[in-house]
Amino acid sequence: MMLKRMRAGSIRWQIAASVMVPVLIVAILTILTEPMTLYEPERLSYARGTAVKIEMVTEQVRAADTPERLAALLAIVSKTGLQVEEVSPAELTPDPGVEVASRDPRQLVRKNMPEAILTSFRAETSSGKLNDVLVVATGDGRALAFRPAPAPPDTWITNKQINLMIKVVVVIVPVLFLSLCAASMITAPLLKFAEAAETLKPDEGPDRPFEESGAAEVQTLAKSLNDMRSRVRGMIEDRTRMLRAISHDLRTPLTRLRLRAERSNQPDLKASFLADIAILSDMIDDTLIYLSKEMGAEKLLNADLPSLLETVCADFTDMGYNVEYLGPERFAYRCKPRWLARAVTNLVENSTKFAQRITVTLSVVEGSTVRISVQDDGPGLPADLRTRVLEPFFKADNARTSADRTGFGLGLSIVDDIVRAHGGKTRLLNAVPHGLIVHIDLPTEEAASMLTMSPLHSGASRATA
Repeated sequence: MMLKRMRAGSIRWQIAASVMVPVLIVAILTILTEPMTLYEPERLSYARGTAVKIEMVTEQVRAADTPERLAALLAIVSKTGLQVEEVSPAELTPDPGVEVASRDPRQLVRKNMPEAILTSFRAETSSGKLNDVLVVATGDGRALAFRPAPAPPDTWITNKQINLMIKVVVVIVPVLFLSLCAASMITAPLLKFAEAAETLKPDEGPDRPFEESGAAEVQTLAKSLNDMRSRVRGMIEDRTRMLRAISHDLRTPLTRLRLRAERSNQPDLKASFLADIAILSDMIDDTLIYLSKEMGAEKLLNADLPSLLETVCADFTDMGYNVEYLGPERFAYRCKPRWLARAVTNLVENSTKFAQRITVTLSVVEGSTVRISVQDDGPGLPADLRTRVLEPFFKADNARTSADRTGFGLGLSIVDDIVRAHGGKTRLLNAVPHGLIVHIDLPTEEAASMLTMSPLHSGASRATA
């Protein structure tokens, strides 16, 4: 399980782990194979040191040949924290009323002294100077009473352990840093590849967008990606060229058919011919627009969106459709006005096929989003089709049918392409009680400051004036 997660993880951490795991294993083995004295608790270390000190004092007491030297020796030892007093050998007899706990300093010291040394625990000495003492025989017929200093509390980690850990960290940290640096050198080109792939467009940009530098494997990968991009661009250009040629070639026979239909003496047949020819001509126009690259060539201009939208509404009003504009009178927005007008025109034209009343609204939402809404009173769309209708060549005829018009299903796809080229989003919602609302949300940081709000008004009357 861990190996699977490691394989699916970041290359940077894979390299770091591959270096760190052996280092950690060596460090752990080093710690475990060190003598255990390095890890003894402070209480145990204290007991052993005190026991050794008591043994040395008893030896020095035996060597003291005068009372003065003995008194001086005992005074010096007492100053070190180990209080001592010479007592009668009779006090080596165990006191039955004294119970010493296992963690008592005297008990700890006694366990670390040789068993050959005679000792006993007493509550206090006969003189009453010391209490809670350990009486030790000196071996020459005398005895000493020791009162050890309180044992230090056990710490979570000893100084020796800290020193060892510092040594381990001094080794691990540089290794980890160097492994992360090496991993970054390897992953940096891959991250650049991912960033380039996110912004890459098949038919735009440089021919070889992936930088062919770095390690040999990275260069091979970059070259393969660039070659693949060239092949994809070639296939797209071939397909676009073919469709353009077909669309252009269809115009000539359509023109001949229109001329022949105009000379027909049968009014009904003439009207049917001209209607079908108009449908075919619209389909060819949509195809050419969808395949056109002119949108990328058009420059961004500061356009007055209310005027642009009112012009679109006026064009449809002149044709007898009920199309109304609602919104501010002035609003400057930087866009590609000709293509943005084409997007709104497609939406209004689509609504005229299924509805009697269409409203185009301009507003600013959330302080930084310019919204153009086209709402109609038609049948609406099922929820599962509201995103699919934006796909090329998809037609939702089951929900919004039209008996007199048809096409390739490129109208809404062209709208979505134009909106995305402006950095915006297209959303379709059903209106209440019926109808369809299409929101075009365009980004701008200065929307609130650029907008000179005035009461909402209808642009239809001014457009038709």
